[in-house]
Amino acid sequence: MLRTLPVLGLLLSTLRGSNAQNASTLPDVLDAETITSLGNNSLFMRWRPISHFNAPAGWMNDPCGMMYDPTRDEYHLMYQFHQNHIGWGNISWGHATSKDLITWTDVGGWEGNDAEALVTGPVGSYNGLGIFSGTAQPVNLQGEQDGTLLAFYTSVSKLPTNWRIPYQNGTETQSLAISTDGGRTWAEYENNPVISHPPEGWNITGWRDPFFEPWPEMDSILGQETPHWYAVFGSGIKGVGPRIPFYSAPANNLTDWTFLGALWEPSDNETLGDILETGTYAFNFEVSNFFSLVDEDGDVHYYVMMGAEGGNTTFHPRASAGLWNEGIVTRRANGSAQFTPVAGGAIDSGLLYAVTSFNDTKNNRRVQWGWAVEELNQFVTQQGFNGAFALPREMYAKKTRGLVNADGGLTTKGNNRVVEHSDGTYTAYTLAARPLPEVVSGIRNGSTQRNYKTADLPVSSSRILGNGSDHMELKATFQNVTGPAGLTIAASPGGEEYTTIYWDPSNYTINVDRSHSSTIDNIAQNYTVVGYFYPYTFAETGVEDIVMNVFIDGSLVELYINDRFWLTTRIYPGRTDSTGFGIYVGEGNNTHAEVPEFISWVGTANVFPERPLDSSSQLVFDTAEQTNNSVWWSGS
Repeated sequence: MLRTLPVLGLLLSTLRGSNAQNASTLPDVLDAETITSLGNNSLFMRWRPISHFNAPAGWMNDPCGMMYDPTRDEYHLMYQFHQNHIGWGNISWGHATSKDLITWTDVGGWEGNDAEALVTGPVGSYNGLGIFSGTAQPVNLQGEQDGTLLAFYTSVSKLPTNWRIPYQNGTETQSLAISTDGGRTWAEYENNPVISHPPEGWNITGWRDPFFEPWPEMDSILGQETPHWYAVFGSGIKGVGPRIPFYSAPANNLTDWTFLGALWEPSDNETLGDILETGTYAFNFEVSNFFSLVDEDGDVHYYVMMGAEGGNTTFHPRASAGLWNEGIVTRRANGSAQFTPVAGGAIDSGLLYAVTSFNDTKNNRRVQWGWAVEELNQFVTQQGFNGAFALPREMYAKKTRGLVNADGGLTTKGNNRVVEHSDGTYTAYTLAARPLPEVVSGIRNGSTQRNYKTADLPVSSSRILGNGSDHMELKATFQNVTGPAGLTIAASPGGEEYTTIYWDPSNYTINVDRSHSSTIDNIAQNYTVVGYFYPYTFAETGVEDIVMNVFIDGSLVELYINDRFWLTTRIYPGRTDSTGFGIYVGEGNNTHAEVPEFISWVGTANVFPERPLDSSSQLVFDTAEQTNNSVWWSGS
């Protein structure tokens, strides 16, 4: 995936200067004037996540190449990497491995360029300007498991590329890289690229990020007589709409790819349902996924995930958003597949993007990873890194029986596909996701757990319950909510800083109000993050409980609700004592909520135990000559 960073307000020439490591004399209360005077990397430890996957330093974006290698009983996760820089550019892949998806080890080491795996070739070659996003599988070119690892990625030879500008022919091709030593070293396939041209006749907005896997269910739909592998890409047709190109290859020859057609043909900026509930398909897709999940009854459900570019809205100010859709899949007359969406929504209502997945064959589950960029405004150089991943999430097809359509919201075309029964109840199907249970248990290991007794009667006013840290987890259950209610996090003792997370039953929205998250002037974007959540109403028991799980890790805030709502955002408190947490209840005489459960885990674990907490590296500045006079990237 291509990702660019706006030109920083801070003069990039400062990047040539000293590598001022994390200052031990930082004041407990920061302000903009103090930060402006600091050197590079001085804030490296101030808001850095430790319980989430991140690069050693510098810029990181999309998760890539995640897989389980059964030969070595090892997980792999790679990522877009611009080491020693805080902005996008000269994109290569970094690499880490894990035995348990909890703790990780940098392949090759964490210093300098050591964590790099796939790197660009010479300028002018098919991959000279970028190793863009892709996926990987533990097979050889013949689809056999013999210890070989195979990565499929977008090779880039021309820049810039963006859905808004004319596309240069030959910008992107699709290529393979091979490892025979467990991913410690990689070699380019000798006949790269394996796909040289986008679909014929498409005036494309982009064509990148291959996602490939074997798929017996698709073999059956398409009537394949022999096993095949399938691949999708992110793309679009200018002035027409975004697209997901669909390809297949014989299972015994993963270099022989045939274009089958587009999965479906949405129009520019089309929506599936109400825009708040389902988002917009925008103008270009990136990092597309296409896969199936089996529900508890053995029924198969088909899903796509994609990054939609350009369809920003007033409630979602970001210019890109991650979406999911469930659809009905049928065989077209030409032998391809046709996807007809029936439900969908945001895969994350916050800033998480480039959300992709892999089949965890060790545990027979589909695991999702996504990228969270920073939202610092002009102080990224003082921080010295940019980006992290959300917790890995298990996706599953959720079937919920015995529902009633209390106010008509259940049957809108949106997050749920519903079936009505003769007794007036409904069954709802939706895509669900939860953080991997073993990962949650792993990062809780060593933390201090406390259960809070809130009250037997409804809570009618906000209250601070405890003091934690900037690496912690909260879990709270809410019942009989009559107005805005939820959590307060990152609160200072005097109330100068705080962030509120609440559900508003009047419009079915989850809100993360960041207007008081930091006392530092213009430190970061501080708009209220808004997402849609519609609670189920059961015929026998009424409205379901709202269970909020919040992970606070440095600046990263990750929210889960009932396995059906996910929101990732950033906060940058200026005070080290902004660690209070509690219950938030909106103002109003009739606003209250019952909170039968409230638990905190303070001091979540470091998932890179072999890497020093201060893994900062000297920032460098790429010259005009290196960046084609900043046409390829800004130099940061």
